[in-house]
Amino acid sequence: MKPSVRAVALLGLTQILGYGTLFYAVVLTAPRIAETFGWSKATGLGGFSLGLLVAGLASPRIGGLIEMHGGRRVMAAGSLVAAAGLAAMSLVNGLAGYLAVWTLLGLAMSMTLYDPAFATLGRLFGAAARTRITALTLIAGFASTLAWPATHWLIENHGWRATYLVFAGAMLLLAFPAHLLLPAASVDALAGAGRDRAGDPVAATPPAGLVAGARGRVFGLLALSFSCNAFLFIGLSAHLLAMLVALGLPAVAAVAVGTLIGPSQVAARVIELVFARRTHPLGVAIAAAGLILLAFAVLALAGIAPLQAAVFAVIYGGSNGLVTIVRGTLPLALFGADGYARLLGRIARPVLIVGAAAPFTIGAAIDAGGPAAGLALAFVAGCLSFSALAGIALLMRTQRRSEAGQETGSAG
Repeated sequence: MKPSVRAVALLGLTQILGYGTLFYAVVLTAPRIAETFGWSKATGLGGFSLGLLVAGLASPRIGGLIEMHGGRRVMAAGSLVAAAGLAAMSLVNGLAGYLAVWTLLGLAMSMTLYDPAFATLGRLFGAAARTRITALTLIAGFASTLAWPATHWLIENHGWRATYLVFAGAMLLLAFPAHLLLPAASVDALAGAGRDRAGDPVAATPPAGLVAGARGRVFGLLALSFSCNAFLFIGLSAHLLAMLVALGLPAVAAVAVGTLIGPSQVAARVIELVFARRTHPLGVAIAAAGLILLAFAVLALAGIAPLQAAVFAVIYGGSNGLVTIVRGTLPLALFGADGYARLLGRIARPVLIVGAAAPFTIGAAIDAGGPAAGLALAFVAGCLSFSALAGIALLMRTQRRSEAGQETGSAG
């Protein structure tokens, strides 16, 4: 099996397990845990927010470790941390222990989810990692589809404590050996292993020169755009169905609308892989940011009805599917493969910290001004994300014009 196929297949498995147990399951487990101890639902989800905060704080260091040692060791260690944290969750008997476990699980997130997986692919395959990143997100896109039914069945039949023991076993017995089987070679070692880089549009043009002299500004705009996206998508994910019901959509219809988001994410990734692989990732990112604004326009102009809500969900899911891809491919295209793992870790810090605050902030807006206020706040975040990407495009265009002028002057 080619190293690229093996890496994507193994990481795809571990992303399904990681997101399923550390991210998606909390929607179902946190309310049950809160009910067990008599906490509010906000307290239950507060542990998850703490985990995201810890993940954001740890991400730059994790990126540096992947840069130095490769993803195989770091992600394998992360799966052990995850297994320990998930097993500890089954033994929680109070709030202090619950928050301590989420601190450990936050560290596990920083070592096992998309950012370290993208960093691992970047370190292995350099600029040619783009198609591998897209393929990985296609596989991992089924995490929620598999995790929610499995988690629901486990909780209903065995309780949340046994559910977390099963999760711990999955990370220990499946994710840990899968991470150990990842290729250990660097991009240079893989260059002679039949890897074709010529067909990758990112590899065709060394990207670092496009932003030379403006790297700091581009990094700031990129972090702003991704952070605003995280605020929007994580915040809405926690409240979207309740907001649709509050705006007048029947509960059954709201749930049906919610089921459209996952398939739309996967469909958008397929489209990107097949039709947009030769488009610069910045173009894909701007399209994704524009799509979410279009989704809000559908709600604002067409109103809340099952059809309009379904259209919103499809566009919303498609945008999120593309954003996940460009989280990995756009930094690679703008800054190159050198230091890519460390760069992703630096970007992940504000993204995860802002994402941790999003459910509470949008929830507070809903409490103060109703669901329309929550949607308005998410819309502002979408506008900021789009504007930041437009700023990057403007900087790149200015850079090219400046370089063209210098070449003309030299020729004269």
